[in-house]
Amino acid sequence: MSGMSFVDRLVKASRAVGAGANSADARAAIGRVLAAEVPELLASLERDRGAGAFSLWGWSTVLDENIDAPVIDEPLFASLHEAAGIEATWPIGNAGVLHLYGYLLSMVETPFGLKRERWVGSELETALGMPAGSFMARIAKPDQQPGGLLSFVSRALLEVLDDETAILAVVDEFAGEEREEVARALLVQSTSAPDARAVVYAIRVGPRTQLITAFPVATTPAKWLADVTSEPPRLRYNAAAHELAPKSPLAERRVSRPNLRARGR
Repeated sequence: MSGMSFVDRLVKASRAVGAGANSADARAAIGRVLAAEVPELLASLERDRGAGAFSLWGWSTVLDENIDAPVIDEPLFASLHEAAGIEATWPIGNAGVLHLYGYLLSMVETPFGLKRERWVGSELETALGMPAGSFMARIAKPDQQPGGLLSFVSRALLEVLDDETAILAVVDEFAGEEREEVARALLVQSTSAPDARAVVYAIRVGPRTQLITAFPVATTPAKWLADVTSEPPRLRYNAAAHELAPKSPLAERRVSRPNLRARGR
């Protein structure tokens, strides 16, 4: 292994698994690149598969709604889902596969920068009340908890969803027409770093919550709520749901502000 950092090797691998036709040979070549450059990532994915972590996540399109283009190419999409043991048909895949492992390997620029930044930077960790470097440390030195990085992220997100002190605002958007799906966007804030905020997005069906994504935001709670409620209810952040395509309109919206008055402005 070279003296390059994991992130540098991640970028090198990302450049090497670029565009190409989706085929068994292409997927095998991607596997060889990842095994050579970032074996920690493959080991993490394997542990997540064994721990059943992907079942905690819903469905997402690989086509980013901000640029209307895929964040990874089809051979990598297929290779990652194959490694995760998940059947997926382009462009709809498992949100955990795409929003974590796919984003780590994405070289596509969006209006908010590279998708991997949320995982290799510290802003999201801080907003979730975690020490800087926690995500990459989980890749480099797995602890005794089951699973890989996605399992670690899943536990952190589910914990913050249950922590009423961390939630500034909740936007629930209901599918309607006798459907059970509720798309829930939460704005959360670190109790120890008041300016560190993040959005966590999930789809709820009855008592079950399936995670979709999480990302840091540099905005006030009032501005975030104004942006979210400035358009009719819909699926957001590239989410898909059963028989609901990404950006599908939803029927109604309910907004609650459990800690906004006390802690956010």
